[in-house]
Amino acid sequence: MEWLAVLFLFLFLCALLDALLPHPRPSRLRRWLQLSIERLIGRLRRPPCVEADPFDTLWLQTRLGHLAGEIRRIETAPRIYARAHRLKAAEAAYDDLLDEACRLAGVQGEAELERSEEKRWLEERELASRGWSW
Repeated sequence: MEWLAVLFLFLFLCALLDALLPHPRPSRLRRWLQLSIERLIGRLRRPPCVEADPFDTLWLQTRLGHLAGEIRRIETAPRIYARAHRLKAAEAAYDDLLDEACRLAGVQGEAELERSEEKRWLEERELASRGWSW
C-alpha cells in the first residue's frame, strides 16, 4: 500500500514539474487538454451581467410608444390605403422592438410561443412589471 502512495506522489511531482518547466512547443495532448479545460471553464462560468445603457432603454420606450400609436391610428382609420399591409408591417416592427426591450430588461423569452397576440401580451406585461412604460 505504501508503494501506491509513493507512486502517486511521484506522478504528482512529475506533473507539477512538467507544468512549471517551459515547453518550446506544446504537445498535441497538452493543447487538447488546455482547450478542453478552457471549454469546461467557459460553460461553468456565469455570463457577465451587463447593464443596459439608459439612453438605449429610453429610445426603445419612445419607439415602442410611437409604434403603438401608429398601430392604433391604422386600426381606427376609416379609410386608409393598404390597411392590412401597413398593420402587418407596424405589428412586426413592434414585435421586434418588444423582443429587443425584453433582451435589455433581462426577460426570458418564451421560445415555444410563436409570434402572436398572446406572446405580445406576455412580453408587455413582463416589461410593465419591471417598470417599463411607453
